[in-house]
Amino acid sequence: MHDRLKWLDHNGKKILYNDYRNLAGDEMLKPIEDMSGEIASLGKKDLLILLDFRNSFANKANIEALRKSGERNKAFYKKTAVLGITGIKKIFLEMINRLTNIGAKPFNSEEDAKNWLVA
Repeated sequence: MHDRLKWLDHNGKKILYNDYRNLAGDEMLKPIEDMSGEIASLGKKDLLILLDFRNSFANKANIEALRKSGERNKAFYKKTAVLGITGIKKIFLEMINRLTNIGAKPFNSEEDAKNWLVA
């Protein structure tokens, strides 16, 4: 598992946590690629995914990489929660959801996100 990916246990269920905190621009590309490859290699269906974008700033290349990753791996996702989506980032999340149909849901609190994922 890559250093920005880890498994969390919450209420007896496993959540794959993807840490993009404090990244900007091209710094996000490698972690996005790592996450996408890790999900595909697991081959598991019904994954609970928590993406953490707090204090991060995407660019066009990141948005495209996230879209491609979501499209490529959506068959593995059961639910996706996202942290750090405020302001204009909500528009990007809506766009990715429309293009990939992954249904990622934004949350302000990590605890609320984890509770929603395991509900």
